[in-house]
Parts: sequence; C-alpha cells; structure tokens
Amino acid sequence: MELLDVANGRARVRLPVGERVQNINGTLHGGAIATLVDNAGTLAIISADRQHRAGVTTDLNVSYFAPGTGVVVCEGTVLKIGKTLAFVSVDIRREADNVLVAQGRMTKFMGG
Repeated sequence: MELLDVANGRARVRLPVGERVQNINGTLHGGAIATLVDNAGTLAIISADRQHRAGVTTDLNVSYFAPGTGVVVCEGTVLKIGKTLAFVSVDIRREADNVLVAQGRMTKFMGG
C-alpha cells in the first residue's frame, strides 16, 4: 500500500492488486477491501483530529460493487469527529477506469 496524501480529514492510498490480496477469482479480496477501509479511514481521522488520535473501530461496513483489478485507489473522508466518536467514509476505485469497486463506512471510539 502506498500513501498518496493525507491532510485535513482526507487520506488517499493506492494498492496494486497483486497475488497476496487476491481472492480465488484473481480480484481484490473482500477482506483486503475491509482492511483498506480501516487503514485509509484511520489515516483520515488522524489527520482531522486535534490530538491526532487513531481511535478504536466500533463499526465497519462495506458495500461491494465491482471487481477490484489492476490498481485501486482508496479515498477516506471524515464525515464528523466529536468528543467520543468519529465517522468516516471510504471509496475504493479502480485506477484505470475510475469504477467504484467498494464503499465503506466506519465509526471509531475516540475516548473521553
């Protein structure tokens, strides 16, 4: 995974869909997609939080739309950060044609 940029509640990462992250069909594995949601979302949250806290994931869901092939780019965007909870959305797109592969949402507990 390559970090492209991270600032002001946004994070972008890039991942070639190599053998290590493929399912038996040769496309990006659903578990790898969930990991990308967690990683890109956490980086976005850290960049927006005044204390740069990563938080602890309390909820993560993913909707899968198209096969992930070639290289994918993930963009995490903070929706809201409060005292105890943070919310983020992550889009995962194929780099070659910008097709939406998956979209994830995550909630993090940020402490008291």
